[in-house]
Amino acid sequence: MFEITIIIAVVLALTELIKRLSFIPVKYLPAASVVLGLFAGIFYVDVATMQEKIMFGLMIGLSAAGLFDQSKIITKK
Repeated sequence: MFEITIIIAVVLALTELIKRLSFIPVKYLPAASVVLGLFAGIFYVDVATMQEKIMFGLMIGLSAAGLFDQSKIITKK
């Protein structure tokens, strides 16, 4: 499970990179986190079935999107 936290951090960093390079509008960054999380879940998580990989990918992407939103709230204060 330690690798999952590293993958979440990488997805969060990639989302921040996308934000800084202005590839997509800021309002779509959470969706970008979910897409990156899905790719990470499919290609980097070692579990038995594809359904589990997709589920882990969704959890990774949603966790990264939540962390990204929380960092926005903290920096606004």
